[in-house]
Amino acid sequence: MSLPGPTINPYDELPFPSQPLPQSHPDRLAAIGRLFGMQPPPVERCRVLELGCATGGNLIPMAEALDDSRFVGIDYSQAQVLAAQHSAAALKLENLELRCADIGDLGDELGSFDYIICHGVFAWVPPALQDKILSICQRSLTPQGIAYISYNTYPGWHLRSVVREVLSEHALGASAKDRLARGKAVLEFLAAAMEQEQTPYARLMKDDIKLVLAQPDAYVYHEYMEADNNPLYLHEFVERVADFGLGYLGDAAPATMFASNFGPTIERQLMQIANDVVGVEQHLDLLRNRGFRQTLLCRKEVPLTRKLEPERLQSLYLRGYLKTEKLMVNLKSTEPERFNKTQGLGISTPSPPLKAALMHLSQRWPRACSLDELTEAAGRLLGDEGAPRELSHADRVNLGHNLVQCLASGLVDALASPDRFTTALTEKPRASRLARFQAGRMKKVTNCCHELIELDDAARNVLQYLDGQHDRAALVRELTEAVDRGDVSILVEGLPATRGAAVASALENTLDASLKNLARMACLVA
Repeated sequence: MSLPGPTINPYDELPFPSQPLPQSHPDRLAAIGRLFGMQPPPVERCRVLELGCATGGNLIPMAEALDDSRFVGIDYSQAQVLAAQHSAAALKLENLELRCADIGDLGDELGSFDYIICHGVFAWVPPALQDKILSICQRSLTPQGIAYISYNTYPGWHLRSVVREVLSEHALGASAKDRLARGKAVLEFLAAAMEQEQTPYARLMKDDIKLVLAQPDAYVYHEYMEADNNPLYLHEFVERVADFGLGYLGDAAPATMFASNFGPTIERQLMQIANDVVGVEQHLDLLRNRGFRQTLLCRKEVPLTRKLEPERLQSLYLRGYLKTEKLMVNLKSTEPERFNKTQGLGISTPSPPLKAALMHLSQRWPRACSLDELTEAAGRLLGDEGAPRELSHADRVNLGHNLVQCLASGLVDALASPDRFTTALTEKPRASRLARFQAGRMKKVTNCCHELIELDDAARNVLQYLDGQHDRAALVRELTEAVDRGDVSILVEGLPATRGAAVASALENTLDASLKNLARMACLVA
């Protein structure tokens, strides 16, 4: 999001990459609201406002997937809004309005919204415009609505501010590109000059400079070289929004909220130091050196329940993919088994129902499951063939508590609505309109989980023709033509080939692999 200025809008000159933000999707916001006792409006019929929508990479996929909801996007960059409008028109999105406007000029004409998204704007505008953003939330948020606002935060931005000041001090030039080139040259000089230095300061600076120089130009300019970049501690932000009748709901990444993820000793000590939710999280930010926040707000008068209760899972859908450390897992045994999401993030559990539930989630990936489905699946996996085990009341209670802990630790995600995609391969597969549109223009597409995924050339070419009208024979013909055009390479015995029986067989295999990957990447719809 950009501000008016005396020269060319830098967001017109260097458009900021616009892409889907899964953590900002109303489905996730509503789920977090329910976890803490809210009753957010149904995602299937809601109104969404995005302040700083850029080229629509986040808002357009939402509008395409949620036909019965209404979306409004605002951005000050005319070039970016025009690009967004072009995409929306090509997709025939009648539930999306995109406007080029200065946030400071917006009035009551916007109306009310159930979900308000403001990503990459708040910390990068002056205080008066920050107040305007909060005023819009105060005025436009419905009684059970949720606002998502991201911003740079301390302590992480204390050191990064040094790099920003270096860039600001030395970046002289008539255009954004000139200033960026000069600023990066200074950073490269500093990195080279400190190459042999091993002091703590030098190591920190070299790491930070290396990180900055590895980023795309548009990110570096708008993150480090805009006129405004005003990080806030969490407690400062919460105090600020309270003046506008807004309260702290939580973080878009709920796992960052819980001290239990640091172990029982640190959790116990932290609870003695901090006296409320914000205090606990502020100390967690200090432990992590956190530099970026994605804060969720609600109206201050909305009552919240901070303790996560298993009953809240009844209205949610859980999604997760965890790998077992052993190839063969005895689900019925009470011997502990380890399930890992990423390196360093996992759970070891002796509980047969939890082991079975996590196994089912992983087998269903990327599909999400309701608590009832997970409970039923656990009984099926723990029973004998043809005779599912009926989980006892105690088993069900313990499973609910264990799944809440998995959610709090980030092992599984919660959604407010069931899947809007299928993993089943039909005779004439169909992908979303948006994915087909993007596949013809870029290497990355937005899947039905609101995630940006990268495709190989074959999958990208196949995806363009998954309109529910092409059967297997037609898809093979299209893939063959793509090979003839040179858009897709088929290797036979390690060498590119275009004709012959071996190529025909390779084409069939390539199509099969592409369709399976697209299904597993949540690109297909029923």
